[in-house]
Amino acid sequence: MTRNPWLFRSIWLIALLPLLIAWSLALFGQADSFAGKNHGQLLPAGIQVPDSLKSELNGKWGLLLLSQDCRQSCQQQLYQMQQLHTAMGRDLERVQPLWLSTAGISQRPADINFQQIKSLSRPQLLDWFNQQQLDWQDQSLWLVDPKGMLVMRFAPELKGKHILADIDWLLKASHIG
Repeated sequence: MTRNPWLFRSIWLIALLPLLIAWSLALFGQADSFAGKNHGQLLPAGIQVPDSLKSELNGKWGLLLLSQDCRQSCQQQLYQMQQLHTAMGRDLERVQPLWLSTAGISQRPADINFQQIKSLSRPQLLDWFNQQQLDWQDQSLWLVDPKGMLVMRFAPELKGKHILADIDWLLKASHIG
């Protein structure tokens, strides 16, 4: 009985081909295009927000904007936050948009629906962000999970579709909130 050596070699080549492709992608850096779902900055584990902020979220995910006053960049972020919340579809009820400001309700932008976005004037919560050495003055959006853990930071230049993709992925993966 004669054996075909090429048949044996081709079976091994087919079995090893996926490993060779993965190794070459990792070696030459092409795996980056397949990596990571998050566009926002994932924060270190264990940053628990104050209980007063956690209670304002009522067991929901929190999408936060912090500001001392609300100039143009703040107003743009508030509008983006409102649009993100509307675009969440069936997950709309799982997320609470929240604007924390020292400016108070007198400087509310007119084109924002404040029945959709909750606003609070609590300087002590902004002080908490300072104590944690979190840079909040750049009009970033922050994501807090229903257990009160600070999860992600979305830079102001990040597109809404990328923020929405991150939040959708987290909500799909999470069974809380």
